[in-house]
Amino acid sequence: MVDVVSPEIIFHEYVYLSSASKILCMHFEELVRLVSERFNLKKGETVVDIGCNDGVLLQAYDTKDINVIGVEPSKVAKIAKQKGFKVIKKFFGPETAKEIVSVYGKAKIITATNVFVHVDDMRNFVQGFSDLIAKDGVIIIEASYLLDVIDSILFDTIYHEHLCYLSLTPLFKFIDQFGLEIFDFERQSVGASGPAMRIYLQKKKGIYPIEEIVNKTLIMEKEWGIGKLKTYQNYAQRVEIIKEDVLTLIHEKKNQGATIGAFGASAKGNTLLNYFDLSVGEISYVAENNEKKIGLITPGSHIPIISDEEFIKRMPDYALLLSWNYLDYFLENSKYIKKGGKFIIPLPSTEIRPI
Repeated sequence: MVDVVSPEIIFHEYVYLSSASKILCMHFEELVRLVSERFNLKKGETVVDIGCNDGVLLQAYDTKDINVIGVEPSKVAKIAKQKGFKVIKKFFGPETAKEIVSVYGKAKIITATNVFVHVDDMRNFVQGFSDLIAKDGVIIIEASYLLDVIDSILFDTIYHEHLCYLSLTPLFKFIDQFGLEIFDFERQSVGASGPAMRIYLQKKKGIYPIEEIVNKTLIMEKEWGIGKLKTYQNYAQRVEIIKEDVLTLIHEKKNQGATIGAFGASAKGNTLLNYFDLSVGEISYVAENNEKKIGLITPGSHIPIISDEEFIKRMPDYALLLSWNYLDYFLENSKYIKKGGKFIIPLPSTEIRPI
């Protein structure tokens, strides 16, 4: 039995903005460029982004000659609309798909990035895919890859919005029920919650050949232990070790008189803070560039969220990097680092950067 928070509750006061992450913006620009070229997107065709958030992926398309449609149930849809995009403010499923088809026709490209794992009724969602996609169309799904979550101990991606953790083996069988097939698979170093898998779907016996990587990945997942309980028991033990390592380091620095903040008030960051039992006694404040979060407190741990600018003024000795998946970007671009600050990196191994 799993407790599932009502999506109406989760997305009513939703404050996550994809555009707040520059590296994510670049990631989506590259995705749109790639799929537009690879699948020969033509004038008059329709593209749909499911869970379009503030329109960050939609804005990467050349909107002059194609129909660009977003689907977004949260109030963030208003921001995408203000950018000039056609946005359907509903949850996605067969009815929404029917509404889009009746006006714009079947979709040549459907993207669903960091949204598929938010869905409780996955059958309804995938049926919507099947109803919406054109015969020569492509569906691209991006989500955290289960093997990355376990191999790199990425337990911070496990929280109330993410209802499942995907791998190719169960998806391959599940998708088949809806007249769809997986024809390509990629692993991405960048995703909304860390490393991601990208899968490409089409109608069964579609025009695109099934790439060799699909079968190779299925074999690899079996050898890795996708169906073995021991795989997940070992994971739990490794998570406990990470907690001990991070807390030991933070308490050591606090005992030396250091001031410690945190960087990036992300949803997955809240998993870290709460599992580590950290509060204002250890972490004084969290830096964030999303204006909708500034002035609030972190759920559970109740740490004040301040602006990046205020964080720089206070200049704590260390900052626990909650958005550790963007480490390379922050090391190169963060004003905090350039002014002499140091990050405490919690995952996938505990360390201080720069050394």
